[in-house]
Amino acid sequence: MNYSKILLSTFAIAALTFSGCGSDSSSDTNTKTETPDSGTKDTAQTSNILSGEITTNRTLTANKTWLLDGKVEVATGVTLTIEAGTTVAGIEGSDAWLMIQAGAFLIANGTESNPILFTSQEAVNGDAEAAGQWGGVTIIGNKANNQTNQYEVDDVTEAGTSGATSGSLKYVIIDNSGIAVEQDKEINGLSLFGVSNKTVIENIITHRSGDDGIEIWGGDVNLKDITIDGAQDDSFDTDAGWTGMVDGLTITNGKKAGIEMSGTTVGTYKNVTITLNSLDSEGALYFKETHGGNVGGIFENITINYNSDAAGIVFVAGSFDEVNTKLTNVTLNGSNQKIRGKKDTDAIEATQAESIFK
Repeated sequence: MNYSKILLSTFAIAALTFSGCGSDSSSDTNTKTETPDSGTKDTAQTSNILSGEITTNRTLTANKTWLLDGKVEVATGVTLTIEAGTTVAGIEGSDAWLMIQAGAFLIANGTESNPILFTSQEAVNGDAEAAGQWGGVTIIGNKANNQTNQYEVDDVTEAGTSGATSGSLKYVIIDNSGIAVEQDKEINGLSLFGVSNKTVIENIITHRSGDDGIEIWGGDVNLKDITIDGAQDDSFDTDAGWTGMVDGLTITNGKKAGIEMSGTTVGTYKNVTITLNSLDSEGALYFKETHGGNVGGIFENITINYNSDAAGIVFVAGSFDEVNTKLTNVTLNGSNQKIRGKKDTDAIEATQAESIFK
């Protein structure tokens, strides 16, 4: 993915001005559709403010900037389509974020030259951009497993069970995201909860997230060509039994872990470059056992440049799955190439990791 080209497109999109006012909520009842349907397109005369629950199929057009007023939910059976080149911005101070419920569909397919931008109202107004100016995008999927009840945000406790798609995201930029909706419950740039591998997630940039750039709970969704820059917590966080693959992942300027893995999670990571220098880092690869899990991963074509004095290039807390951790062409560079346990009690696990990574 051409990051410089996308950023130039972002600046052009952010120059759009607002039009219209009002809210988007409906009491209509919808039956579940079998396949995503774009529904009725909006025109220049309709409201550009979205709030509450979207209960009928809707298309957000690129002829104006759309504003999220607080939490906006797409109801089960409903399709939200976003045209290439569209800007969607969270209203300042409203704790804005977008949630796609299980059984709903998000069709957000931009192009390399005309991406879709999710950002903050401050950015669209030309004010200073910063992490945590709005929430982010959350997709509740249809691929339940026995660990997906660990989702940390809102009142959602389980994903769907159909294994069906939740839609498609291509060439999407998510800027200035990441807010806490409750104590210890934060919204990430992109959150994927129990999402199936029938959902398409490709060519995504998250920039300046106040929490994780991308976090995944369970499911087996695959991701391709992902760029995460400036995440204030973990850059790419996988939890709760995720068994999918990310192919093409670039991480820069993260504050905490580059890739954090927790729960009983053995994901696949291919064609990854991680560059981290933060004094608060928790490692480039952080194997973080939680809830009695056993954490490992399959790593292929990985290059890590780790120049933080904190933690180690590989950091281990709890049970490390040495049996299911496989390495192919993994290169560890930088001033700190230590493989360490978080606590003294993690010494055995750290030794297991060192035997694989060294």
